[in-house]
Amino acid sequence: MGKKGKKGKKGKDDKAEPEEEIPEEFRDLTIPQLREKIEAFQYRLNKSAKERNYMQLEKDMVNRFYQITKDEVKQIEAELLNKDRQMEMMERDHRVHIKVHEQKVQNLEYGHRNDRRQVQQEGEMSIQQECESHGQHLVDMGKEKDQIKKDLKERALANEDDVKMLRQGFSKNLLKLRETFEANHRASERQYEEQVEDLKVDLELRRKVDIHEIEERKNQHINDLLMNHQEAFDQIKSYYNDITHDNLSLIRSLKDEIAEMRAKEKANQKKMHQLTIDNKQLTEPLAQKEKARAELQEQLKYCAKDKMALKNLRARRGQLEEKMKEAKQEYRGVEEKFLRTEKERDDLYRRFQKGVREIQRKAEFKNVVLDKKLELLTGQFHEKQAQLSEVLQAAKLDPAVVASVTKKLEQVLGSKNRLIKDLQYQVHQCTKAYNDTIRVYESKLPVNGIPGEEIGFEPIQTATSLMPARLVTQAASATAPVHKKA
Repeated sequence: MGKKGKKGKKGKDDKAEPEEEIPEEFRDLTIPQLREKIEAFQYRLNKSAKERNYMQLEKDMVNRFYQITKDEVKQIEAELLNKDRQMEMMERDHRVHIKVHEQKVQNLEYGHRNDRRQVQQEGEMSIQQECESHGQHLVDMGKEKDQIKKDLKERALANEDDVKMLRQGFSKNLLKLRETFEANHRASERQYEEQVEDLKVDLELRRKVDIHEIEERKNQHINDLLMNHQEAFDQIKSYYNDITHDNLSLIRSLKDEIAEMRAKEKANQKKMHQLTIDNKQLTEPLAQKEKARAELQEQLKYCAKDKMALKNLRARRGQLEEKMKEAKQEYRGVEEKFLRTEKERDDLYRRFQKGVREIQRKAEFKNVVLDKKLELLTGQFHEKQAQLSEVLQAAKLDPAVVASVTKKLEQVLGSKNRLIKDLQYQVHQCTKAYNDTIRVYESKLPVNGIPGEEIGFEPIQTATSLMPARLVTQAASATAPVHKKA
């Protein structure tokens, strides 16, 4: 009972309160028209909610990209620490190899002294033998030289006649080929000049058509390109800044290593220069032994380098195996993400098609209802107008009264006509937005892996242009809306 009394009091208070003022644009509307207005506002509300969800998805995607880059930075830092450890190990190994090389050089110098004494004794015997063999060799070479000169003179005399015949035949063939080539050249020039003129005409027409199409598409793509280029530029800038920082640090470390290696190379060159001076003091018969010793030294140098290269290759192989494992793990993760995104894409595609079908069905139903209402209203208007003319003739009223009544009727009819034109403007605006969304989907879905044959959207026939959205505007005058066409 208490609750009922409270409700009664509330009802009395509500009756006592003044009613809210209704805007002028909604006073003359009927209940079905108000419902249609409510549905239009509801559609705008749903559209704004969808746009908000889309922006939230874009924000989540940017956060995921940030997390991925953060993980990549951590991974690169770990790789730099591994490189530093490897460089320290290589320096230790290099010092050990230098000590071993110094010991080997000392052993070689001791062996070289012993070998030099033996070579001096053997060299004196070999000098006498080489002098005898050299004299005999000079005599034989002089005889062979005289015989070769005679053979050359005989061949030169025999080949002069053949060369003259070949030159005459070559000149005749050259003249014939030159005549045929000039005739073909003239014919091809005439043919290509005709083809060039035809191509100029065709290309001029094609250029005009392409320019017209490019100007139509230019305004549509400018905004998208600006946004995409800005995002891509920021990502690329951050990526290349990180790369240049890492490369500069690596270059500094490599320059230090190169300076150390050059200093060691200078010391080794000084030692080699001293050794060459000592070797030059020896006699000429020691040349063969010196060559053998140089070859052994070269092989010894390359052996140390080969060992270092083998170690480096083994370390490089281990790094590549680790990178291959990491790449396989990343591939599995990316494949799982691809499957999830493909599933989400299919769900969004199904929901979008369902929504489009519902919107088309509602729009067609509304158009049918509006056409029927328009036919009924026009019939009623003609009937009322005939009845009014009959009543005025029968009543024989004052012309001023008749003029005031007709003026009121014209005002009512003008408001109805404005309402009809506003509805037509909303219909054009909705069809324009629908066609623009279809074009956006047709341009974006192939980028995401959906082929153009599977899209299957059909645009609605409309009088609007193909320019980007927000170009269907309503005129400032109160008489009728104007549709701007591109």
